[in-house]
Order: sequence, then structure tokens, then C-alpha cells
Amino acid sequence: MLNNHNHRGANFCLGISLLVAFYYGFCFYYFVFNQEYIVQDDARQHVVWLQRFVDADLFRNDLIANYFSSLAPIGFKFLYLFAAKLGIEPILFAKLLPPVLAGFTTIYIYWFTLQIFSLPLAGFISSLLINQLIWLNDDLVSATPRAFIYPLLAAFLYYLSLNSLIPCLILLLLQGIFYPHIILIEMVILSLRLIVFQSKKNRNNIISFTNQKKYYIWWIIGFMVTAIALYPLTQKPAQLATTVTALQMQQMPEFNLGGRSPFFGVGFLKYWLAGSSGLTLPLFPTIVWSGLILPWVLNKKIPISKLTTKNINILIQVTIASLLMFFLAHLLLPKLHLPSRYTYHTIQFVLAISSGIVLTIYLNSSWQWLKNKQQFNLLAKTKITLITLFALTVVIFPAIPYISINWFQDWRVGTAKEIYQYLAQQPKDILVASLSIEVNNIPAFSQRSILVGDEFALAYHPAYYEQIKQRTVDLLQAQYSHELKNIQSFIQQYHVNYLLLDHDAFTTQYLLNKNWLINSSWSKQTQQAIAQLKSKYPPALIKIIPSCLAVSTDTLKLLKGSCLLEQQPNQSQLEVK
Repeated sequence: MLNNHNHRGANFCLGISLLVAFYYGFCFYYFVFNQEYIVQDDARQHVVWLQRFVDADLFRNDLIANYFSSLAPIGFKFLYLFAAKLGIEPILFAKLLPPVLAGFTTIYIYWFTLQIFSLPLAGFISSLLINQLIWLNDDLVSATPRAFIYPLLAAFLYYLSLNSLIPCLILLLLQGIFYPHIILIEMVILSLRLIVFQSKKNRNNIISFTNQKKYYIWWIIGFMVTAIALYPLTQKPAQLATTVTALQMQQMPEFNLGGRSPFFGVGFLKYWLAGSSGLTLPLFPTIVWSGLILPWVLNKKIPISKLTTKNINILIQVTIASLLMFFLAHLLLPKLHLPSRYTYHTIQFVLAISSGIVLTIYLNSSWQWLKNKQQFNLLAKTKITLITLFALTVVIFPAIPYISINWFQDWRVGTAKEIYQYLAQQPKDILVASLSIEVNNIPAFSQRSILVGDEFALAYHPAYYEQIKQRTVDLLQAQYSHELKNIQSFIQQYHVNYLLLDHDAFTTQYLLNKNWLINSSWSKQTQQAIAQLKSKYPPALIKIIPSCLAVSTDTLKLLKGSCLLEQQPNQSQLEVK
């Protein structure tokens, strides 16, 4: 714990840490609120549909909206509903949230680090690194359930270090209703606290159970809270009732190399280290990897390392719990969903905090060396210069807004303004069909339903995915059919109001470039469409595009479904001369 005379320095370092979070948040706000049409990639899946909280007429009887709304944890939906009742639309709320979540994360990481290593500089470095980690990826900025992991887990670890039962239980519950995967890790942490490792010299048993009753009470109450938090997950709607099996995943192109959600067939190293199957270790900022040498640094018995408290065991428990759940998720795949969900976020915490301690120890040692050094030769000056430049690079480079925002945060900036505005003026119950990647933006920017889109073609639940498959196949066959009646039949079947086409939609390369069509369960139908394009009979749509055009841009054409239904086939135009 900090002594009283250190409180002023601690508060100062906390203030500087919050300035770091404020800087990233300011850059974030400046970027997102200076774009007319912008949405984070994952927010298209998990946030857009919540607009129904504001207007119940939006996305009525929408398969995609209903599916992703069903996936959303209850706490996440309640928070957005609460904001909507206050007059803040979900899409706007998603843009306001990230800096707030980052601020809470910064505070709790700072406090937690001081519970492990009671030097304010360590808290500042740890909070600096965690800010770099969370702003240099797309989790926090998405404002999806994953974004809430950071403040909730940081707070849980802090109160765990204080042995504060009630706050821990509250945070356990919140974690369960916002992002259930992490509550399982937290329960494993509570379980590990029941185990005591003994010295082999003094005991017959290396491992035994603690005799402290409070840890058993924690575990029992924690288990009850976990059961309550996870209960809503057992009340699944029809489209979530069954999931694919591991065997089915291995056989489906969607889960193999080149598919929509690659898991298998990616190579040994990538399978275990990257992607949804791997540990998914953070590669940038690379400085966080210095945390791996923390055990070695502490074993060197540097005087300042005596500031380390027994709470460092929590970092070990987090690591063990994450790895146990990671391998259990592999063993039970996909019952616990994707293995990477159990390591990606927690390892960031462990690396940020351990790196903060390591760097503090070395900075302190360097400072002592500088104070004792009477004079510096050329080699010493060169070392000091290089280390200073490296430190500045580590701090400044990730803070460059262009790098953090454009390289890591995965934003989608809409360019089809005319189409968004036109569709937004149409009735709220219209349906847009398209194979274009631009269709993924229609729900966000026009708040209108779509038939299908690659962004929403997730194959984890067969009841949902079979419908997506059928829709995609029917759209493929209609769009590339040389008979107009097939297009009209498709429009009538799905009540399609508009058909959106890319300017190069009728080239073979267009389909060949779409992995979600080529490497999918409907690859056969995709190949048939490619063959149709190569035949002497062109798609019937080509000749009637000018007649049914609603809006056109340089790259897109929006056709009226009602107009397509009125067209009469002209056999003389079918054959290419």
C-alpha cells in the first residue's frame, strides 16, 4: 500500500494517466463526429439493430436484426435501451461510449497496478500501455459487448486485490450480463484462490486447499452469482437453439482457410497463436512483451523489487485461468464459443501491468546509474540517446491519430451518400437485396432492412444460417439468370423493393473476388453463376437496368423492384451476337 506522503505523487500520476486516455478519446471524437456516414465494423452487427429501441417500426420481421438482437447480452441491451429512453439513439451512443469506458479502465488499471507494485510510475506506465492496447484495436471503439470487458475486468481485479467481496460480486454479475465469457475466467480465478502451493521441503503434498473460510464463501457466492448471470443464455430463441458441431466446422468451407470465419486449415502456428482458434497475442505495441521477463527481473532481487506485493499472484491466476478456459474451449468446441475469447483480452491486461512493473524497475535502475555516473564517454552517450529515442517512439508512434484510427480500429466510411439518402426516404419496411459489400452499410446509414450481406453471414447457428444460405443462393440465381421471370419470381418471393448492383457485378472476376461466395456452402451455385456469365446468354438484368434505375453513382446502381416486375422479356436481346 502507498504511504501517505506518496499520495500526492500517486494522484499526479493518475491525472497524467487520465490525460493519456483523454487524448485518445479526443482524437476518437474528432474523427467519428467529422464524418457524415461512419460506423465501426462490428457495430454494424451488434448495435445498428438496437435502433428499434427508438423506432419500433424499424427492422420489423427482419431475420438478421432478430438474430443479432438475440445474441446480444441482456445487460448490453438494457444499457442501450436506457440511453434510448434518455433520447440518445444507439448509433450515437455507441460513438459516445468508448472514451468513457477507456477512462474507467485507466483508473482501475492504475489502482490495481499500485496494489501489486506500490510506485506511481508503474501505475502510469501500465495505464499508458493499456490505453495503447485498447485504442490500437477494434474492441473498445466498437461499443459492442466486447468493449465492456476492459473496465469491468479492471475493476474486478482491483477489488479482488483489496479482498472486497461485495464490489467483486457486483462486477461478476455485470461481466456475466455484458460479456459472459469473462465471468467464467473470473470464476476460475476464484477457484484458484482455494489452492495453496507448498514447499516440497516442508510438506508431503505440494498442492493443498486453503484453510481460510472466506475464500470458500467467495467461491460459493460467486458460483451463485455466475449461475444467475448466465441463466438468460439458457433461454435461447429458435435460431440459437442449436449450434454447429466441431465436426461440422471442419467440413464447412466457412470455417476453413479463405472462408468467412476461418478456424481450421490455417497452419499449425496460426492455429494456436492467431485468429479465433489461437491465443491471439498482441503484436503492437511490441513493448508490452517486456512483461514476460517480470519473473526473471524479480528474481534478480533488485532493491526496488521489494515493493512488489503478494497481489502479483493475481496476474498468475489470471494467466492460468485464461489458459485453462482456452484449452477447455478447444476441447468442447464450440460449446464455449471461440477459444481466443478467453485469452485475447486478459493477456493484454497481464502484459500491460507486468510491463509497467518491469519498465519502472529498469527506469529506476537507470536513474540510479545516471546519478552515480560522474562523466559519460561516447558509448554511454550513445546508449542514453538510443534509449531516449526508443522511449519517445514507444509513446509517440501509437499516439499518432492516423495510425491508431486508420490502421487498427476498422471503421467503415460510407461513400454512397445518394443511395443512403434515397433509401432513408423510403418506407421503413422496404427490403434491399444485393451481393455488393456496400449493402452491409444500408442498415447503419439508411436504417432499412437487407436480404443478406457477407457481414451478417455467420455460420454458427444452422437455423439462422440455412436461411441466409437459401437467400444468397436465390439471389445469385436470380441476378445472373438469363430469364427475366426468374428475377421477378425472386422479387415476389422475398418482397424485394430494391436491388443494388456494383458496376462490375456482371464480370466473372467480381464473383471470384468474393471469398464468402467462393469458399462457402453454396460455392457450387457461385460457380454456376460464373459459368452463366461465360455463356452466350447474358443475365437478363443487364438490358433492363436503364429502365428501372432509381439512383446511380460511379460504382453502384439501385434498381426498383416494382419496375423489374413490370418488365416484359425481350427474347431478341437474350443472345449475345
